[in-house]
Amino acid sequence: MEDFKELYYRQPYVREFDASVVSCEPSADAADRFEVTLSETAFYPEGGGQPGDRGTLRLPTEEEESVAAEGLPAEAPADAPAAADDGAGAPESEAPKPVAPATEAPAVRVLDTRKRGDAVVHLTDAPLPVGAPVHGTLDWTWRSDNMEGHTGEHILSGIVHALYGYDNVGFHMGEDCITVDFSGPLDESQALEVERRANQAVRADLEVRELLPSPAELAAMSYRSKKELEGVVRIVSIPGVDTCACCGTHVSTTGQVGLVKILSVTSKKKGARVELLCGRRALLAYEAEMAQVHGISTLLSAKTGEVLDAVRRLDDEKNELRRQLQQAHRQRLDLEVRALPERPGLVVRIEDGLSVDELRYFCNRALEAGRATTVAALSRAMGAGPEGTPAEGAPARFDYVMASSDAAVDLRAAVKELNAELNGRGGGKPEMVQGSFTAPCGDIEAALRARLA
Repeated sequence: MEDFKELYYRQPYVREFDASVVSCEPSADAADRFEVTLSETAFYPEGGGQPGDRGTLRLPTEEEESVAAEGLPAEAPADAPAAADDGAGAPESEAPKPVAPATEAPAVRVLDTRKRGDAVVHLTDAPLPVGAPVHGTLDWTWRSDNMEGHTGEHILSGIVHALYGYDNVGFHMGEDCITVDFSGPLDESQALEVERRANQAVRADLEVRELLPSPAELAAMSYRSKKELEGVVRIVSIPGVDTCACCGTHVSTTGQVGLVKILSVTSKKKGARVELLCGRRALLAYEAEMAQVHGISTLLSAKTGEVLDAVRRLDDEKNELRRQLQQAHRQRLDLEVRALPERPGLVVRIEDGLSVDELRYFCNRALEAGRATTVAALSRAMGAGPEGTPAEGAPARFDYVMASSDAAVDLRAAVKELNAELNGRGGGKPEMVQGSFTAPCGDIEAALRARLA
């Protein structure tokens, strides 16, 4: 049962600590990894949606061990007074000897921290001797990011609960973003209002309280919790914003969260999934997005505040050019249909740069003009190289459309055999099919003529 007496609860801002190795075993979950337990630890283990801490565990150097054994201080105090100098200088034999640089202390990396029953297990990249003293150092950027993010999630969830009565039913802190699932729907305008209120709470710099109430005090409290709790319950309270049962680490005031930014809101069953960032990570994301906006504004010769309008104009121009190109393609395809021999039969047309819609157009026009009874039109898919073979040497993929006006021809049956032969996929109706083949161009044409002629 959790008693919340661990160092990471008592002093969540501790970055370094000393302890001894209690156990070290090879990890059953990962090769070349070891599971280390310590007499005490400031490394927070994964739990409650918050990831485990990272950092290093350093063994003492021989010099440090020797000093510790003699019971002497490792070095003179930084403010120790200098020896008096009478100007005569010291005899050469008594001149200070140069001090050798300190030996680099051996250290192992802590890649993750997890809970195994009541034990906190540190997943390391090398073993440590049992009983050895170690100096632990947290990856403080990682820890502080998680403290900011976890506190920001409390602020956001508390506001959603107060405004809409929704429960937080899922929570995960990833490296890219924090994901929170709520029991009811949220639209974009509601999410924006929640974000604004969350940042008001950040700017108010409210105290974040971590409480261990007695059973009687807990019974009188109104607090959020995803499940029924037994034993000692740890409550994290932000006055006027949120009160929640939680076993994570948090900053001491809301102002240290810095910023709460919602990235997206999507529907999830009958609820909503919110992706957000807080603190340093939110600032980095904003910097990256602004860099992209500045880059786009330079390319479009538009002010940063006019980028959206400039992109819309560019999109309109693109659509107009696409329409003109499609019209030109169709006019050219009409000319090619008129140039076909006036004898019904099989026509196979393979040409790069055509869309599936244009392949279908060619087939229909050839049948309507009476220049064919069965038509197979194909075009190499994007990225394929010359002669049906991309640069890496694998066969290219060709999109195909086949159509027939001959009632005796069942293209659906024929294409099943062709797909098997030419590594293809697709289908349709007896009179028209479409899909793709992945095979050399010559093999495709030969197979089509053998099956459809």
